[in-house]
Amino acid sequence: MPLIAAGETTSKFSRCVGTLVATLAAFSIGTYLSWSSSALPHYRRSDTLRSVGDQEASWITSLLPLGAIPSVLPAVMLADKFGRKRTIWAAGVLLFTCWYIVAFARTETWLFLARFAAGSACGAASVVVPMFISEIAERRSTWDSLGVFRSQITAGILFAYATAFADGACVIAILCSAAPALLLISLPFVPESPVWLQDRRTCDTLSHFGGSSRAETGSTKRVAETRAGISELWDHRHRRPICIVLGLIFFQQLSGVNALIFHASEIFDTTGVSSPDPVLSSVIVGVVQLIATCFSTVIIERANKKLLLFVSASTMATSMFTLSGYFHFQNSRELSSVFWIPLLSCAVFIATFSLGFGPLPWMMLGELFAENARRAAVPVVAMWSWTLAFLATKCFRNMVDLMGTSSSFATFGMISLIGAAFVSALVPERRTKSAEEVQIELCRACDRNRRELAIGTRPKPDEATETPETTDVAVIERTSTLDLCLT
Repeated sequence: MPLIAAGETTSKFSRCVGTLVATLAAFSIGTYLSWSSSALPHYRRSDTLRSVGDQEASWITSLLPLGAIPSVLPAVMLADKFGRKRTIWAAGVLLFTCWYIVAFARTETWLFLARFAAGSACGAASVVVPMFISEIAERRSTWDSLGVFRSQITAGILFAYATAFADGACVIAILCSAAPALLLISLPFVPESPVWLQDRRTCDTLSHFGGSSRAETGSTKRVAETRAGISELWDHRHRRPICIVLGLIFFQQLSGVNALIFHASEIFDTTGVSSPDPVLSSVIVGVVQLIATCFSTVIIERANKKLLLFVSASTMATSMFTLSGYFHFQNSRELSSVFWIPLLSCAVFIATFSLGFGPLPWMMLGELFAENARRAAVPVVAMWSWTLAFLATKCFRNMVDLMGTSSSFATFGMISLIGAAFVSALVPERRTKSAEEVQIELCRACDRNRRELAIGTRPKPDEATETPETTDVAVIERTSTLDLCLT
């Protein structure tokens, strides 16, 4: 029986407890993301898994986002069928089990399997946990609840960095298993999402009184009609918003943040700076990321979001170019007097990322889409994000081998610079506009482009005569399209 009372009016304390318990899965995602930075050096220094080379290490690291890609859509379907809480709990079981497989693995094959399976759990949790906490939160505090989700991920990243001080990779994995263990113990005492319970109660009631066919009608049918399918995301109403969001996610994931999180200790070891040592430098970056993430909610609510995205991308590019310059002159000049440049560059990069390009693309997803289309857009964007994370993580070692460390970070800087231009040119300016007004404006722009294209391909007056019937049809089509936008 839940210790937290479930009902129509759940107390604020109950919501906070439910959010903190559910986001333990996010904490576990963070530990899996940065585990490679702490554990892989132990594998290379010990007698365990002595054959782990650069390519094997890149696969161990990148199999996590690869496993997350195919699990996103099934997780949403399972959450609708069996409930959000059961789906999160099942993901927690897999997260907990995989840590012990990692801890006692004696071959690379077991590490590969564990990382891929853990990735599938991370992918499921990355969409179901935000769904759950947004449904149990009050409408005005939904963004604050999602801020807790992001903060838990960064706290997990910091925790995994700190475990590098432990003696051995086995101890690191066992320490990281504490978060999913606590999730499995606590989650049964948290009530299910009231939104899912209401939908389920409506469906059961209709099935009881009218049979299975009646369950398809009424409010259940109305809910199904408002949910845009994935194929509908590419029609004229949603094409521009989905391209904007996918573009922002592209520049977010290829900015170099994955290389920094997954390989922080290795990057600082490459700088040749002995004080602070690579482990302590990683922890400092993790602390900066956590602090910036905690303050991001307050800053984002008060700042111009387009300007914040532009400043974030520009500063990230500057940080990557600075780090690239340090590695370029590392072997040809004496840089002991500026030993602090790598740490400062990485800290500034991760801070500006956490304040801007980290959370804002996901916030834009909520603002550019209506409620019915947002449900279909979230898994699509999540799969796109995990796919790019896999490519960035897997290709980082190949980039370093092919181009060198300096050119690799310069490439990341150039991508962020292009991202700043993308924001300036395509991201809509909101300022005092509401989310609904932005959606209507984007829809009108799409219709305007369609009409201009139709006019450009229409026969000239001397080539064809426009009849009253065709004129009336065109007017009706334009009117219906505008009505569709306004609704």
